[in-house]
Amino acid sequence: MDDRSLRIAVLLSAHLVFLSAAALRIIRGRRDHRLVANAPWPIQYYPPLVWLPFVVAYVRPFAVDLSPALQYAGLAIAATGAAFAAWAMWSLGRSYGIRMDIFAGHALVTRGPYALVRHPMYLGIVLFHLGATLALESPLLLAATGLIVVPYTALRIAAEERVLREAFGDEYARYQRRVRPLLPFA
Repeated sequence: MDDRSLRIAVLLSAHLVFLSAAALRIIRGRRDHRLVANAPWPIQYYPPLVWLPFVVAYVRPFAVDLSPALQYAGLAIAATGAAFAAWAMWSLGRSYGIRMDIFAGHALVTRGPYALVRHPMYLGIVLFHLGATLALESPLLLAATGLIVVPYTALRIAAEERVLREAFGDEYARYQRRVRPLLPFA
């Protein structure tokens, strides 16, 4: 696989998440709000914004030479991370939303990837970025992941946890005690 094919494969992996978000938005349709989250706009619209560092790295202003084996491992990690994030989105079904609002009919999902970690979508996105860093041989993406994606993800998780505690009370508190936020065995 040449360099161009690797970049295309990484980009296609990212589309698992983008297309899932779009499809779920269409399937979900319009619903009445039960709780409107009051987090700042950049935290509310985390999913699309977190991909900006990837776009910068895809242009590849500079790269390091890595072995093809490391690049293929990165592609596998990126694709697995994107698939895990998409699985998490589809597991939410009609409860999925880009914003952190809670809608009528919203349910606390604790099955599928949510039985492994409380925030599988975010774990998948971070894994995607780490894998893409290797596949694209991009120190810029590594820096953006460490300096932007990871802290931004932590902010989003903290804000989302507040909303979920408010919406689901003791049910969410029990879930928090039972399931780790991002790393299942840490």
